[in-house]
Amino acid sequence: MEDYVILVLGIVLIGAAIPITAILTSHLSKQSKLKLEVLKQEIELEKVRKEGYIIETEKLRLEIEQTRQQLTLDQPVQFKLEDR
Repeated sequence: MEDYVILVLGIVLIGAAIPITAILTSHLSKQSKLKLEVLKQEIELEKVRKEGYIIETEKLRLEIEQTRQQLTLDQPVQFKLEDR
């Protein structure tokens, strides 16, 4: 009789373990998908930051080049004044 009780309890525990395992697996799968989505968004954000950095760097380079050109245009006038 005790063997049957143990057998029935074993079957009940196995029957209960299957849905619990499915719930846990589903939960872990959802967590993994969310983490993957967060990583994708972080990568996209880094791409946008990099593009912004490149644009800002190019803008500063152009400003420096314009300033150099302006100084180059201004310097001969100063030299001419000093030569007199």
